[in-house]
Amino acid sequence: MVGVYVYDLMSRHVTSNVSYIALQSAVEWHAVASNKLSTNARTLIAVESMARRIGHRNEDEDARGVRALTTSVFAMSPHVDSEASSPSGRSAQDDRAAEAAPTPPASTPSPACALNAAPTLTEITQLTSDELSTAQVDDSIIDCGRAALALLHSNPDLARKLAYQKLHDVPYKEVKTCWRRLYTDASLQKVLAVTAKNFGTSQQAHTGAWLDEVVRLLDMALILTAAPGREELVELWFAALEEELSTCEPADAIQEHLERPAKKQKREHATSIPPTFHTTLIEPSPILQHFIPRVDSPSLSAFQKKLSNPATHTPVIITNAIQHWPALSDRPWNSPSYLLERTLGGRRLVPIETGRSYTDSGWGQKITSFRDFMSRYMLCPSGAQHKDSALKDTGYLAQHDVFAQIPSLRADISIPDYCFATPHRHLPANIDPNSTQKLEDPLLNAWFGPKGTISPLHTDPYHNVLAQVVGYKYVRCYKPEVTERMYPRGKEEGVDMGNTSLVDLDEAMRMFPEIGIKGLGMEDEAGGEANEVADEAGQELDQRRREFNSSFPGFKEADYVEAMLGPGECLYLPPGWWHYVKSLSPSFSVSFWFN
Repeated sequence: MVGVYVYDLMSRHVTSNVSYIALQSAVEWHAVASNKLSTNARTLIAVESMARRIGHRNEDEDARGVRALTTSVFAMSPHVDSEASSPSGRSAQDDRAAEAAPTPPASTPSPACALNAAPTLTEITQLTSDELSTAQVDDSIIDCGRAALALLHSNPDLARKLAYQKLHDVPYKEVKTCWRRLYTDASLQKVLAVTAKNFGTSQQAHTGAWLDEVVRLLDMALILTAAPGREELVELWFAALEEELSTCEPADAIQEHLERPAKKQKREHATSIPPTFHTTLIEPSPILQHFIPRVDSPSLSAFQKKLSNPATHTPVIITNAIQHWPALSDRPWNSPSYLLERTLGGRRLVPIETGRSYTDSGWGQKITSFRDFMSRYMLCPSGAQHKDSALKDTGYLAQHDVFAQIPSLRADISIPDYCFATPHRHLPANIDPNSTQKLEDPLLNAWFGPKGTISPLHTDPYHNVLAQVVGYKYVRCYKPEVTERMYPRGKEEGVDMGNTSLVDLDEAMRMFPEIGIKGLGMEDEAGGEANEVADEAGQELDQRRREFNSSFPGFKEADYVEAMLGPGECLYLPPGWWHYVKSLSPSFSVSFWFN
């Protein structure tokens, strides 16, 4: 998306002048290159999206730049569809028109709209209605056929159900873009209907149910389809809703929304919002034996040298490389209130994993509101999830690109420079070269969950920088050369699980204190039972140890390195390295895959 591209430029060039130049260049490029939206719509969306990102900086010069640019863009917009004769895609006539900066006609959204952080609901409703009624000759949705397109306008509910069925008829990578687009447009039609029925009525002042429904429709479109051709439009909807909430919802409404699901539980489990997540580690700290090396903010050239030699493709902890991230300071991800604010009071939907680990039989996936995720898993009173069987499962927002879905969170971080190094082509023997593709840009994923979440022993096919923002994680790594001792899984129910170990490292560390971690409680069970050899539990433990050694000979002898990753620290992990990760506290991490 253009907005993300611009933010990456601006995150490296903080000065106002450079930010303005980056913004201007991107908007001009967007206005010329995009053929998905009508002229006024696409220029408005470009300005809106990037003005919001610059607005986070609160710099006077940036604000003046946006004002000047807004006027220029609307003056330019009637001409952008003409053939480009200059490198920027504009003719001399266009440049003169931009300099003259006349007032835009009444039929176009006013520059004042673009100067705000978001359009009003009235403006975004009109814009959406215009876009859904504007046919493009080369639009991918045409491939759905006339019957489906007619259904889109006559019965959006049925069109959405048809598209949903098509999304699940074949593996997702084989789903045609037209069906993803049909689902998105049908969802937008329903959004218009819900908004028209509820916005501005007396009911609006008494309930936010219609807002929940609008957010649900938009987020389901993003999560299930990525909203092809409508990304900026959907993003503008969320900006408009955020603006609406900021003006009409009381300051304590987030607390009320968070408590709503808790009221369905026992009264003693009622949830309140603490100022920060409880991430303090118990004393004493875990005692590590085989340390991953640490280096303080290495230069890009030094890191490039490391990646240029396959022999030095080894894990390393990088410190003081992301301290400038707003997520660690003035827009803190350690604040539950901030995260709820960024997710429309917790209304945004997120896909989560449930259960201890994806290798367990009880593991599952579901889509839930961020509010419910926080209330049930992140802010649950200490011990409640163990006392109440309804709360005993673990929820984990794992390996999800939440930043494409919620760009305001993307604006709180920047891609580490190390991800733009060029690694040596060599891949270890346990990585199939055909399992990867050349990445033009790093792949970002969020990992957000409570204490105790686990990523079992597995490998990844890409180079990885794992940035820790909130809380602490324990990481253990085994080199690719010991792959046979990791006992990779095979195909399970048609899915290749060869990158995941059969060994349950959690269980192994409990059974064998010599490979456990002192201070994490993993050795207590084994140690206590081992001292009571005459006890039935001790005999059972001995039997389990024999079975483990018989099933996985050589595993305990495999060399490993380990680390505790804290806020502001990054772990570089080469492809092919087996790694196990466990949250020692509530935790929020971001992974950056690159090659």
